[in-house]
Amino acid sequence: MDRIKVFIYFIFFLIANSAFAQVDTITFRFVPDVATYRIRCQAQKVNVVSGDTTFTDFQIADTTAYTFDWGGDKEPIVDGLPLVTYEFSTPGIKTFSLSVLEDATGKTFIETKSFEIRDLIRVPNVFTPNGDGENDLFVVNSNGIVPLDISIYSRTGTLVYSARAPIIVWDGRNSSGSELSEGVYFYILKSDDPAVLDQNGFLHLYR
Repeated sequence: MDRIKVFIYFIFFLIANSAFAQVDTITFRFVPDVATYRIRCQAQKVNVVSGDTTFTDFQIADTTAYTFDWGGDKEPIVDGLPLVTYEFSTPGIKTFSLSVLEDATGKTFIETKSFEIRDLIRVPNVFTPNGDGENDLFVVNSNGIVPLDISIYSRTGTLVYSARAPIIVWDGRNSSGSELSEGVYFYILKSDDPAVLDQNGFLHLYR
């Protein structure tokens, strides 16, 4: 009888520990933002089973079982979540840290990483505004602070679109809201920052 009790206790012990010890450790990954001076960080669970390591993103629902505390060179815009956004005013190599408390066990996991924030302007050369949810927008990535001016012309030299904003987002329509046809277009991009040279080039619109 005593052996049975010990066995039952052992089984409950294993079940309890498997329920509580949900992660072996944690890490986080960087998720680019449309503004190059902003970066998002996604917390991840790390589990090792039979020598295989798996990485699973924490979800909002996990905030009931884990406490997230982000830090580093500065605090995120909103703390306490598995996915947070950091915003900087200058480029450079920045340090990010994450502390995750597993509420059920009292264990704390800590991870620190570095990431280079760059003052770049990235202009795509292809987009497909066909409404399928993939690559539907022509987005010019920049630091999100300094305004940009863009002018887009057809192959005949007709101005079909122009805009001024820190982040340029175009849906493939002209200034009247009509969809433009497939083809090659030419753009001229200027920045209010005198240190940034004007850019120009061709882009392809497919539907």
